[in-house]
Amino acid sequence: MVNKHLVQYVCFLIAFCGSALTQITREFHQALSVSIAQPVSLNIELSEGDLQVAYRREGEVSISLQITADSNVPSDFLANLLSVSRVGNQINIRQQHSLDTSPDRIRFTYRIDVPYRTEVHSFLNSGKQTITGIMGPVSAEVNTGDLRVSYVSKAVVGHAVAGNLDFEVIGENAEAVTGRGNISCTRAAQGVSAETGDGDISLMVVGPSEAKVKQGAGRIDAGGVRGAFLASTDAGGVHVKAVPHDDWRLISVSGTIRLELPPASSFDLDVMTTSGEVVVARDDLPKLTVGVRQLNERANGGGKRIEVRSTTGRIMVS
Repeated sequence: MVNKHLVQYVCFLIAFCGSALTQITREFHQALSVSIAQPVSLNIELSEGDLQVAYRREGEVSISLQITADSNVPSDFLANLLSVSRVGNQINIRQQHSLDTSPDRIRFTYRIDVPYRTEVHSFLNSGKQTITGIMGPVSAEVNTGDLRVSYVSKAVVGHAVAGNLDFEVIGENAEAVTGRGNISCTRAAQGVSAETGDGDISLMVVGPSEAKVKQGAGRIDAGGVRGAFLASTDAGGVHVKAVPHDDWRLISVSGTIRLELPPASSFDLDVMTTSGEVVVARDDLPKLTVGVRQLNERANGGGKRIEVRSTTGRIMVS
């Protein structure tokens, strides 16, 4: 007797494979020679797809687009998809179809190879952006999707409505703002301003910085902060492990705030929680009795001011 579920599964595989066979891949490529005497200004506006901008060679901008789609995609749609214009070293790239007019089951993959001296201004409605290995500055925006920017010598500004932002090795100031998503930044010597409506923030080896989680249980983790630091969360925790080179202000409404400082560090500590708990585990600070919710002390002669505030959360200093 034939198994009914087996027959249904085989029919599904046949239908799936038949559908997969109807897919096609088409490619577009254009190379533009540019002056090496001036930086390249790249302006990108795309509706959907994955975008990668990366350093490759001097004197040329190479634009590649790969499309994977059903065979029934109208030929005029593909022919008129991309607009490329230029004035000197300013290059404008625009995807001319919106999400509402794109055929179903179509994927766009863009790769733009550029000289090192390139600045990027990009907007992507839906998809992922990756920008790496250029001088900058970079200004990148995505409505829905992730953004990764790395090895950029000048300033970086990245905004997302909903998506994760990941910055690494940024030479000048960085700004990362997302309405919903996580933010990570590693090695930004001039500092970073990071804000998420709901998500986690991780900062490692950064200059003077600010980190803000506006709502929810998002955490802030910071290590190697080399300057002034302001961290603020709602219900999430804050964990800072660094040498206090400048003043810090750490705030959490109900999350745990954990402060780790090297032995023999010099600092002024101002800690207070409304209804939480203060725990100290350092030899250069007095031991606290149960129920103490405020501490003002100078460690090792005093130094930079560290202010810690919580409403109902625990504060731990070690």
